[in-house]
Amino acid sequence: MSFAIHRPLLLVVLAALLLALTVVACGGASPTGNAPGGQPGDGPPPPASTGGDDAAEKIKIKTPDDRPIVEFKPGGAESVKIEYGANEGARVLRGELSKNDKRKYQLEGGGQIVEVKLGDDGFKVRTPAGELLWKVKISDDKIKISNNEENANPFVLSVKDDDRVKVLQNETEVGEVKFYRDRQKVKVKDAGEQELFESNTDRYSAMYGVLLMQQIPDPERYVIMAELLLRKR
Repeated sequence: MSFAIHRPLLLVVLAALLLALTVVACGGASPTGNAPGGQPGDGPPPPASTGGDDAAEKIKIKTPDDRPIVEFKPGGAESVKIEYGANEGARVLRGELSKNDKRKYQLEGGGQIVEVKLGDDGFKVRTPAGELLWKVKISDDKIKISNNEENANPFVLSVKDDDRVKVLQNETEVGEVKFYRDRQKVKVKDAGEQELFESNTDRYSAMYGVLLMQQIPDPERYVIMAELLLRKR
């Protein structure tokens, strides 16, 4: 058989060989960066998530006109960071679990201000020397907060079934907390229905009611709130 007869076949073979060499040289990748067969190749990694567990855990409380009040950032069930105040009065308070079922709260750049003695049915906020400041007793639907061992004349957080927590002092209602689950929002109102505080969060807790207990100094009030938050109450 003559060379002329095989020439078209030879051209086809050469074209196929050239195409194969081109694919090998390009690494087999498609223009979109995917490997053959549509599977992901070794392109750049996807951008990192900016949400994260820490962002989800942080709780910011503010006034309706956006003035920041306090921010809580739990570190699991053992520690918590509390930021409050503004400008020159800004403070950072850290609570860390220590031995003997105690959590010690220390001001950043300062010393220890209180300790919390943990118990099965509540906790006690005490001075570093062990003197009682506040006793918190927790039951299924009520939380009592008082400045004495007998729990006499307490503040009461009364948990209701309709996404509300009523706040009472000496059996007189001083306000309530309302949870709006459809909007992931919490609002704190006084007895006259005036909105005083709010938070954009899905972490629902009776702790927000402690904001209405103005007789409790700010650092101690925020410590009580943090402890209720850590207990998921």
